[in-house]
Amino acid sequence: MKGNHFFSIAFFLLALLNSCDLDREPLTTLSPSSFWNTEQDLRMALNSIYRATFLGGFRTDLQSIDTYGSNPNTISSGTYTPANTDDYWGTCYTQIRTANSFLEHYQKANINEELKRRYAGEACFFRAYFYTYLLQRFGDVPYVDKTLDMNSPELYAPRTPRAEVLNKVLEDIQYAVDNIPEKSAISSDVGRITRGAALTLQARVTLYFGTLYKFHDMGEYKALLALAKTAARSVIDSGEYALYDDYRNLFLRAGNDNAESIMTLRHTPDAGPSSGRSRQMVFDFSFSPTKYLADAFLCSDGLPIDKSPLFQGYLPLGTEFEHRDPRMALTIWRPYDPDYQAQPQPFIPSFAANTTTGYMFKKYAADISPSYTHDMLMRYAEVLLIYAEAAYEMDESISDSDLNISINVLRKRFVSNPDCLPDLTNAFVIANRLDMREEIRRERRVELAGETFRYGDLIRWKTAETELPRDILGAKLDREVYPSVEKPLTSDGFIILQYADTRTFSRDRDYLFPLPLLQLSLNKNLTQNPNW
Repeated sequence: MKGNHFFSIAFFLLALLNSCDLDREPLTTLSPSSFWNTEQDLRMALNSIYRATFLGGFRTDLQSIDTYGSNPNTISSGTYTPANTDDYWGTCYTQIRTANSFLEHYQKANINEELKRRYAGEACFFRAYFYTYLLQRFGDVPYVDKTLDMNSPELYAPRTPRAEVLNKVLEDIQYAVDNIPEKSAISSDVGRITRGAALTLQARVTLYFGTLYKFHDMGEYKALLALAKTAARSVIDSGEYALYDDYRNLFLRAGNDNAESIMTLRHTPDAGPSSGRSRQMVFDFSFSPTKYLADAFLCSDGLPIDKSPLFQGYLPLGTEFEHRDPRMALTIWRPYDPDYQAQPQPFIPSFAANTTTGYMFKKYAADISPSYTHDMLMRYAEVLLIYAEAAYEMDESISDSDLNISINVLRKRFVSNPDCLPDLTNAFVIANRLDMREEIRRERRVELAGETFRYGDLIRWKTAETELPRDILGAKLDREVYPSVEKPLTSDGFIILQYADTRTFSRDRDYLFPLPLLQLSLNKNLTQNPNW
């Protein structure tokens, strides 16, 4: 068998999305001999990539201990074993090939140079986007920036060092930043990549690798963190985005394409497909919050539950939601709040119908099936969190003025709520013997809960080795409400979903994933990651 499977040929002209807002361009049979002539050709050549951008889906957070499904997650548990194939490897290299093919042909189009550069910027954005996934998952990976055929020697190339690939990624992102218009300049083209999305990717990538380098002692990191802060500040200063004031509808169809949205995986009735997230969260037991996530939300005085006199315990059912960060009851369904039905009834989590942990997500949860809520891949809140973390990690300090344009903006979203959190300041942290780094990380954890970031955060902070090998715990079981539910419990009454002695994390192995075994077989110049 000749050739390397990771460069599997994808028919890059497949058009899965439609029209100027990605929702109405028809599926068409395309001939390479007559293609690459018009702007429409360039758009269609890129459209298929948009559908692949939610790689891993929302279940990625099951790899942490903030969420739990119907069974233990092999990655979270440390029981994952090398497989012949890997969806990330295959999908990423397929989409990279699509982007490479585009960049080899787009100059043929009979349109002005500014438009050509815009769509080339999209291709560069996507190439960087998918190489970033590969770098995060595997470390060193083969880097290819052209299309290959079955006789190309690059099919048998060794892995390219991560730092070299990262430099290429940052070059691609900068090209996208320089050539893709702002959101306001293409306001009728809803759904396509904007300059704001490119800047957000730049900020996200440089924060990830800046902190990875810092905490894993992998080399110079300050320049990466400086770029993360600068890119995030550019998005802030652009005025193109703002927080959406309705946190509940931010994650429902009513909030599609709101001012906070920067990049989404789009779901529309005419173009499809629908989103399966709501059904799987509400009915299929596939994604429930744990005690660890619930405990992370601050009390309304700005203090953690182990420090605040406002925290009154866990029982009776629902007590733990009293005087807490308003995001808690908008992220996790508060018992006895109205449910998602057309004629709402008081909601009580059901171990027989919708939860394994005793908690159920409210974020993204609705009874509509099929659901056409767009999946949020980038939003303005993430930009504010990147800014705060990058500012702090550069010198392990942050000014109150930087907190005021980042984390405190997030908190003021709920200024009309009596439980709105006070501003995070250096004086508050010192007076209450808190740790600023931990509070910045907490803010990220609760704001982005269930949005696929948590496992990657544990990896880059080098905390997975202490965070993951623990008992997985659910809610404290209220026997007045659940008299017949039989669950393993801790001595103080919390549900045990998985015992720590069935979980492990190897610091010498598990910070990277194994390369797919088929790739090692096809290309003898590839090497496996350590201890796999």
